[in-house]
Amino acid sequence: MIKPVLFAAAVSLFAAPAFAADAPPAPVRTIVQSFPASGAPNQQVNVATVAFPAGAVLAYHTHPGEESGVVVSGLLKIEEDGKPPLLVKPGESFLIPRGVAHQASAPQGETHLISTYVVDKDKPLATPRP
Repeated sequence: MIKPVLFAAAVSLFAAPAFAADAPPAPVRTIVQSFPASGAPNQQVNVATVAFPAGAVLAYHTHPGEESGVVVSGLLKIEEDGKPPLLVKPGESFLIPRGVAHQASAPQGETHLISTYVVDKDKPLATPRP
């Protein structure tokens, strides 16, 4: 069963407080499909669209599994501690390993991507970095 889920509220936990005058807009992650991972009874696969308004930042967070994605339009900047920023253009893909803290932003206008998360069941899809 396909059940859209809007994560704007959860995503806002990663952004600056909404009342701040200079707070960047929040990205919106929408789960379009979720199903059990084959051969891994404690994991599930979530396929999502992610829309970053111009200037949006998804602050440092981790996933209880891997995230792979492809940029559909715009430019995505991914930052991980100790690594140079990764700029992902339309048609290019990326992989974030399990538990790696990262942040993402749309530095040059609106950006859209499709991400697949292979994550542990019954855990939050994303957890803010302490």
